[in-house]
Amino acid sequence: MTHSLPIHPIIMKEDLLERLGGKKGRGFSRSVRSKVQSSARTLYTLMNPRLIFTKERIKKIERGRIYLHNGVTLKSPKLSRALHDSEELICFLTTIGKEIDFEINRVVRKGRVSRAFVMDALGSVAVESIAEQFQRRMEDKYSEHDMAVTLRFSPGYCDWPIREQRNLFRLFDSNTAGIELTDSCLMMPRKSISAVFGLYPFSGDSAHPPYNPCVDCPKSDCPSRRA
Repeated sequence: MTHSLPIHPIIMKEDLLERLGGKKGRGFSRSVRSKVQSSARTLYTLMNPRLIFTKERIKKIERGRIYLHNGVTLKSPKLSRALHDSEELICFLTTIGKEIDFEINRVVRKGRVSRAFVMDALGSVAVESIAEQFQRRMEDKYSEHDMAVTLRFSPGYCDWPIREQRNLFRLFDSNTAGIELTDSCLMMPRKSISAVFGLYPFSGDSAHPPYNPCVDCPKSDCPSRRA
């Protein structure tokens, strides 16, 4: 069963600074700060945040594949390792809507490339904020039932092929929060996220840390690195 959950983005200065290529502990220049403030007002006016999710039972995990009870199979050795102890899988889709894409394209056509760059960064931070808040809410909710959550994985991340988007979208039937897949499995609107994380039982005061594939990865300059 698909559920919806209202979550409003929270844009943190530190996250936006990192997205714009700045360094921690430093602020924006006057010109950039002006663009951020005006672009943020536009963003909040145009965006239409939506999030839907479903919880699926895991049937078995073997040979780099996660078999769900509903017949869908997800293929990724690293995701399989991350979900090794999980009994259930939370799958979700979220977006801030298509109007932001239209606005960015409009600004680019006017030659205001720097403003478009700032607005694009704001959109990315906004939708990532929704995903992060959702996972934290689920973490808090299930901790009351002695359950912990794994790290979040999205198709195209690590060794999980982007074409696996099709299998993930199958879990939502016709309700995909207005998100569509292109032939190359990219999502439209662009400021959208699809992801999964596992639920696993624990005993005692704390859960053991979930598997983090970044620890085993030598690519230290990866923008998605979590280690």
